[in-house]
Parts: sequence; C-alpha cells; structure tokens
Amino acid sequence: MAYTLLIMTGATLISFILHNLFILNNNVSMIYALAVVLVACVAPNYFYGVIASLISVIGVNYFFTAPYWELNFTMTGYPITFFLMLVTSIITNTLVIGYRERHRAIMEAEKEKLRSNLLRAISHDLRTPLTAISGSSAVLLEDRGDISSKDSRALLTDIHDNAQWLIRMVENLLSVTRIQSGVSAVKKVPEMAEEIVANAVLQVRKRFPGQAISIKVDDEPREVPMDGILIVQVIINLIENAIFHSGVTGPIQVSAQVGESEALFSVRDHGNGVDVQRVEKYMAGYVDPDRTGDSSRGMGIGLSLCAAIVSAHGGTLRAGNAEDGGAVFSFTLPLK
Repeated sequence: MAYTLLIMTGATLISFILHNLFILNNNVSMIYALAVVLVACVAPNYFYGVIASLISVIGVNYFFTAPYWELNFTMTGYPITFFLMLVTSIITNTLVIGYRERHRAIMEAEKEKLRSNLLRAISHDLRTPLTAISGSSAVLLEDRGDISSKDSRALLTDIHDNAQWLIRMVENLLSVTRIQSGVSAVKKVPEMAEEIVANAVLQVRKRFPGQAISIKVDDEPREVPMDGILIVQVIINLIENAIFHSGVTGPIQVSAQVGESEALFSVRDHGNGVDVQRVEKYMAGYVDPDRTGDSSRGMGIGLSLCAAIVSAHGGTLRAGNAEDGGAVFSFTLPLK
C-alpha cells in the first residue's frame, strides 16, 4: 500500500507540472496509466492495481478535468476510461504475477537439483574415507599380535589422515553455508600478503612433507584488507586441489602480487590441466555427483567454498590452463 500511494502521489505531482505547462490532459491520463502499470509490477495481487486504477480515474477527474477540483461522474466516456484502466491493471498484474510464479518455480527446481547433487556428492565423498577408517580400525581391533609395528603405524596414519580430511570437509561445508546464507560476514583487517601465503604453505607442508612448493611474492611487503583466516583456507584448498588432481608430483607454485588497486594470488601446478567450464560450474556451487577419480578428494565443494569467500571479499576467483601445461587458479582481492 505504501508503494501504491507513493507511486500515485508521484504521478499526480508530475501531472500537475505538465498541466501547469499547458500540456494536453491526454498526457496526464497516460502518466496515470503508467503509474497503474508500475503498481502492478510491485503489487503482490490484484487489489493494489484496482486501487491504483480507482485513484487514477478520480485524480484525472478531480484535478485535471474542468470544472477543476470537483468530481463529475456525468462526463462522456468516464466509465470507459475507468474500465480500460482497470483492465490494464488486471492484465499487467496477471502477467507480472505469472512471471514471478514461473521464475520462483524455476529457481526452486534449480535449488532442489543443486541440493540433491550436493547430497549425492557429499555421500560420494564421505564413503571412501569412512570405509578406510572403518577397515583400518577393524584390522587393528582384530589384531592378535600378527601385525608388525610398522604396519600398525601405517594403519593408524591412514585413519588419522582420513579423519583430518573429513574434518576439513565438514569445516568447508559449514563455511560455505554460513557465507552464502549471509550468517557469517567477512571481517577485513590489513594483512601482509606474503605472511598469509607463508601461513597457508606451512600448514600444507605439515600434512604433505614430501610435496615441493615454491613461493613468489613482492620484494616490498604490502598490506591487503582481508579476513586472514578465510583467505588462508582458500589458498590451502587450492594447493590441496593441485596436489590431488594435477596428476603429477611436480612442484606447485604459489604467488602473491599486490598492484595499485588489487592483490593477485595464484596457485599453479604442472599437471594435466583442468576443464575450465566444469571448474566454473564447481565455483558456482554445482557438484558433479557422477565424477570419476579419487572419490575421497572431491574438488567441487572446496572450489565452491573458495569462490564464496573470495566473492564475499569483493574479489573474483578464476581458473585456467598455463600455455606450457598445468592448471592455474587465481583470485583477486580489492585493496579498498
């Protein structure tokens, strides 16, 4: 109702301006007709469009038709004018409401599809590490002294690694949900770009001591506004994706360059490259439930998290392939 009254008041004020400029009253009628259409676009049902039509007809009659400032219901064509405005309102409401309902149905169908894909992907990703944990623990429980100390430690290491991966996956899911729902907002503070990169690489090296990782940063230390914990998580996810999905054990390059208006972070491997279109779908939140490969190391959820965090910072996450081979994931953060 507030929008309806505001729109009709605006139409009346514009009509007064035109009327004082000696423009024909036909234009005033068109302004009110446009106002009725605008009300129909913002109104949730037909009621407000009918109210707008009634206000329009009375407004034209009372303010802009001689004798002015008087209602004259005996005017020739007055019922037709009211009827046409009423039909315009109803037709426009029908079209707009129909479009809204179709759009809402399409969006709900897409959400349900994404939700189903995500649930299947999560089940797919959880099955292998849980099976490994269950199997390794069962072997240890049934041990009657036949397992050597070395094999026992290997089984325990396998249990620990899979449990750590499950923890990180749950943390990723929680972070994606909080950021995309608006529950968790990023809190930017100035952070040294090279320290953020070093922190992420240090954590990865603890889990993968044999993985070669090189770092390239600016000679001059530069501060970048960011939520440091979240950006470290982004870099860790990108490095782990390179480890799990590059297909090679070659070195991974992590770099950070700070320009005039934004900072650029990138993670590059020397592997088989990526399907950019599929990766962009992952970034948008799509998770392929039928993907092949190492099922315990799904890429989609991690990339969705990275894209959500970078977007919440006002930056952009991109994926591509280097000319001499290998995948390159890069993201920007604005300096303002």
